[in-house]
Amino acid sequence: MVSRVYTPLITPYQRPQQNAGNGNPGSINPDERRAPAWQPPQPDQQRAPIESGPSNSGLKAIQHNQFQKIPLNDVIHDFNNTMTALGVDDTTQQEVATYLGVVRLQAGKDQPEVGYIKQTLRTAANTLDQYISKALGQPSKVVKEWVDALLMQDIDYKANIAPEEIAPPKATSQPPGSQEPETATESPALTKPETLNVKTQLKSLIETAKTFQSQQQYPQADEKLQTALNLLQDQDKPDWEGKIWGLRGKILDQSGQWQKALNAYEQAANRFAQAQLPQKQSYALQAAASLLEDHGDLQKAKGYYEQVVALDELANDPRTLLHSLNDLGSVALKTGDAAQAIHVLEKAAKFLQTEGVSPAVKSDIQANLAAAYRKNQNYNQAIETYQQSLKTARQAKDKTRYTSGLQQLASLFVEANQPQNAMKALQRLQQLG
Repeated sequence: MVSRVYTPLITPYQRPQQNAGNGNPGSINPDERRAPAWQPPQPDQQRAPIESGPSNSGLKAIQHNQFQKIPLNDVIHDFNNTMTALGVDDTTQQEVATYLGVVRLQAGKDQPEVGYIKQTLRTAANTLDQYISKALGQPSKVVKEWVDALLMQDIDYKANIAPEEIAPPKATSQPPGSQEPETATESPALTKPETLNVKTQLKSLIETAKTFQSQQQYPQADEKLQTALNLLQDQDKPDWEGKIWGLRGKILDQSGQWQKALNAYEQAANRFAQAQLPQKQSYALQAAASLLEDHGDLQKAKGYYEQVVALDELANDPRTLLHSLNDLGSVALKTGDAAQAIHVLEKAAKFLQTEGVSPAVKSDIQANLAAAYRKNQNYNQAIETYQQSLKTARQAKDKTRYTSGLQQLASLFVEANQPQNAMKALQRLQQLG
């Protein structure tokens, strides 16, 4: 990383040569010469930034006094110098420059949103790390580590950054150290906010929203997603709209606004249907159905679960279908439709023979099927299936599931007029405490 602030230096990437004479033929060390370019000055040093001599990468580093705020402009310059040193391709330059353009617009506000700027810089760092990882053939987090360390320092996020500062310097044919790289001419496509790459802005807004979500700052997260939806107006990108609506649903649900969350999930399902993405449509409908079930609207939940099952059957994914069949059977049982519950849960039980599902899930499906048999007064089948569920719960070493199933079985024995078996079940419960 080429830095005028606080960062290790990175030399331009070169393909490794065979028998290069370094004792490790064919290798390249991406962390070579990574001594920090910034060191805390002594108290008697001046506070003005000091320009050091050329580094062995041909680039200069600016050192800042520990009492001085780091200008955001210098951070932008560091990104550009690093791209020059790495020799990144035009696509990577364009993507990083777009992120930096978003930072420029935010920094020019009277009250910049610091969290948004930080997340956008981290996203730009991730783009450069992806380039380095691809070039070296191994994972790299060097730029991320630099940004993480940089953001711990005192940065002045209010800045007037000229559009030409966003465009990285042009690479030259001169070897490193021979001369300073020539500054690129201003790119009109990068100077106008309305022409910034929409996809890049969307990614930045979504990542920022997720950051706010992790910090439980739900209104700020939802605001970012609303901004993203505004960007998509007249864009005809239902897949992106579905993704954003789905994330809004999660955030609204976490913030306790379940009815708004339900609407968001329904919007997501509609967009994914338009985009012909049935698997994602299934996930959105399942989330909506689960909300409805939790809040007592069982008939509407059942209708959504039926759509989920139909979509999962088309996807030919037995493991996912098994879960959606169990969901539908469970809510059908709650509505009193024992016949439908038995039908779908028997289909789910067949997959248990071939799919490697966890014992806990297997025990739940068996318990639901046993309850459906009991509801339909098929006592012998209900008893046999409850016993299978108990055996599976014991294999899973799940005392809660085992105890619950044993309680249901004891009650079933009473209902089936088998008092001796009911007594044995109650004795086993007593032994379990």
